[in-house]
Amino acid sequence: MTLTGQFEVAATADPGFDFTNTQSTEVIYTFAPNGTWSPDATNPNLECTAEGLASLQPMIRDGLIKGWPDMASCTKYPKNAIYGLVAQNLITGEVTDIAKKATIVLKPGQTLRFLMNDLFWDYGNNKGSLKVSWSGISLVPKVMQFDGSGDYVTVLPDSFPAGNEITVSFWAKGADALPQAISAISAQSATNERVFQVHLPWSDGIIYFDCGAVGGAYDRIQKQAQATEYKNKWVHWAFTKNAQTGEMKIYQNGQLWHSSTGHTRVLPKSSTVLIGSYSQAAHSYNGCLAEVRVWNKARTQAEIQADMSKRLTGKEAGLVGYWPLNDVRVEGSALKVADITGNFTGTVTGAVLVEDSTLPVS
Repeated sequence: MTLTGQFEVAATADPGFDFTNTQSTEVIYTFAPNGTWSPDATNPNLECTAEGLASLQPMIRDGLIKGWPDMASCTKYPKNAIYGLVAQNLITGEVTDIAKKATIVLKPGQTLRFLMNDLFWDYGNNKGSLKVSWSGISLVPKVMQFDGSGDYVTVLPDSFPAGNEITVSFWAKGADALPQAISAISAQSATNERVFQVHLPWSDGIIYFDCGAVGGAYDRIQKQAQATEYKNKWVHWAFTKNAQTGEMKIYQNGQLWHSSTGHTRVLPKSSTVLIGSYSQAAHSYNGCLAEVRVWNKARTQAEIQADMSKRLTGKEAGLVGYWPLNDVRVEGSALKVADITGNFTGTVTGAVLVEDSTLPVS
């Protein structure tokens, strides 16, 4: 949702104008001022723009600085542009120079106080005003919704590491209390062996975690699911395997939920990787998925807990694939989702973006 408007900041007032984010979500605002004002109504040479001292004629500007080297210390905000238009966040106290244009993110209810950074005793000697045009984009989080009937995201096979170790994590919000026979994510080899597979859950209500296929056999751990873990509730899942130690683990909301040892089959190279499905026509996920991440190591509980609720940069050590699933772009006739590592863009089939402000990730 895009918001627009305009307001006026009088140079003679302290405070000048209060701008409040009245939306129920965070909004990224861009402010663009225009016009001129003067810090001295009797001196036409001091007429300036929102850039303040920097907008004066060079000779006048340099003369002021030379004649009054500590001038900044006498302004209302000594660390900001002299005579410039500034905005102070009344909650955080942060002061921003607006100059020609500035972009500021405001949480719901936060207020910016706009005024000229004049000498703190001298606002009554000013004249003029500045008009500020603004636009805002609501930062309502978006997630990807799968309808359980052939929706999925295809990503490149190299996004899943072959070898001894892997961690796959994501946030899931089920549409049903106990979905039936669905897969949240899967990777298969060229011979259709299970490189990696998560049933969340299967038709028997059990969560199955399969990983590392050799000669048609694969390692598996499993646990009975509870209805309260799914419907209309975000749950963070992390699945790890270390074939060298034989450990496979499932973490729920950062806590160890199930584990087992003796699982030493390595991960073969993947040929097909799907988010939200086991095959293109069957066992599709019913609900929302977000923040899908693949690592080339078996992460520890502390590592999982440290970043499960925050966005990543894509540059983290060991991170080989990262799909937030919060944006879609059109490329030709295909819909694409970004991999923040920059390596493995995904192609969307059927799934759609929906707004969801309840995802506990920021």
